[in-house]
Amino acid sequence: MSDQLIQWSVIGAYVTFIFVKGVLKSRNIHSTDDYLVAGRNVSWWLLFATMGATVIGGGYSIGATAKTYEYGLLWVLISLGGYLHFVFSGMVVAPKFREAELYTVAGYFGHRFGERPRFVAMLLSLLFSLFIIAAQMAAFGSILATLMPGAAEGGFDVRYAILIGGLIVIVYSTAGGLLAVIYTDLYQFIILFLGFGITLAVCAPDLIASWGTVQEKLPAAWFAVEGGKGWSFLITTFLAFLLGETFAPGYATRYCIGRDVKHTQRGIAGVGIVLALTFPVVLFFIAMYGRLHFPDVDPQSTLSLVVKSLHNPWIAGLIIAALLSAVMSSADSALNSCTAIFVKDVFEHQFKSKFASDAESLKWARRLTVAVGISATLVAFFWPDIIGLLLFTYHLWAPGVILPVVYGTLSKHRSPALNAAMFVTMLISVGATLLYRMTDYAETFDPAVFGVVVSILVFVIARRLVR
Repeated sequence: MSDQLIQWSVIGAYVTFIFVKGVLKSRNIHSTDDYLVAGRNVSWWLLFATMGATVIGGGYSIGATAKTYEYGLLWVLISLGGYLHFVFSGMVVAPKFREAELYTVAGYFGHRFGERPRFVAMLLSLLFSLFIIAAQMAAFGSILATLMPGAAEGGFDVRYAILIGGLIVIVYSTAGGLLAVIYTDLYQFIILFLGFGITLAVCAPDLIASWGTVQEKLPAAWFAVEGGKGWSFLITTFLAFLLGETFAPGYATRYCIGRDVKHTQRGIAGVGIVLALTFPVVLFFIAMYGRLHFPDVDPQSTLSLVVKSLHNPWIAGLIIAALLSAVMSSADSALNSCTAIFVKDVFEHQFKSKFASDAESLKWARRLTVAVGISATLVAFFWPDIIGLLLFTYHLWAPGVILPVVYGTLSKHRSPALNAAMFVTMLISVGATLLYRMTDYAETFDPAVFGVVVSILVFVIARRLVR
């Protein structure tokens, strides 16, 4: 049996196993709460695993390895921001969501600041979820494309792989909901964490033996802290990753599903600490190995090509299969949160729709999952840049959401004047950020950071003017 056939057999068997396990969970879904928030009865270790598998998905594995392949040490420091925000979120913000038994970020805004901020948060949540799902679809397609013959030479169009991956994700998500994701994420997280550790252990001796060649082939900027891009780029892009996904809809859903506040804090803050201490360093050496042995490939193919080259086809197939499934899980999480937004914020709250029964609500939730999944797949088909998609979502999300959530969780003050000031702040900061993205300054000073700074200034002024 050829290596290629073995890999495909392992991948097919594993993905089928995960798919069937997820779909079978649909038998345990008896209500919309089961479908959207897993019955709010998830223990901390399951929460730790599902958060870990969701984070490791497309952006922080395929995308982060690709950018580390290009920029080196610089991207290790930048990607730290994507893990550190979980510590604050887990200890401070998530308990507030869990205590209020919320479903969405917009629900929190309505709970804390009233209707107008809730409406803006709902629109931002829908856009954020759509582009995050698209990023995961693009990652899924990138992995599938590297498994095709001639992948290292760019012999397969990643967009066709995106369509295949999108179909799998939509069917999986529609059947099992969040309950399916959580239980299958446990397998994903364990295999991926061990798989990346084994990959590091295998490639490290080769890097040590070839250190002289590494220094000759890789530019000095690759090992520089600011990567030749300047300190402004390093600091603001780090802050973009720190702020950009903070309180993201897919993560906010996880804030609501813990068995209680203590389980919620342990699971979310714990995964942030563990991943921040391990994952960026592991990807740095994998990317270094990729630069040494695959110097002219598409950066988004690096991780899969390194795994295929270092391991026997059985282990490589298992790691790639787990990576595919984790990406599928990340897409499903965002898809699930987007469905929750439509059901709870759009239909039930904005349109005041009353479903005839919970079964009818569940049926509409599944229909919406299909519609959103198809839309995100089309976005990824026409824009298959994983990190580009992630950064665009950060630029929309951070300016409008970070300050209100932080202020809302740290302060107990409530008033109509505060709600009005927060509404004005959200509108101006998002609008100013979208305009700023069109300028040349956005190349070196990240728009997400610019937007958060604008939101702070506008809020201070608005609080003085709006009484």
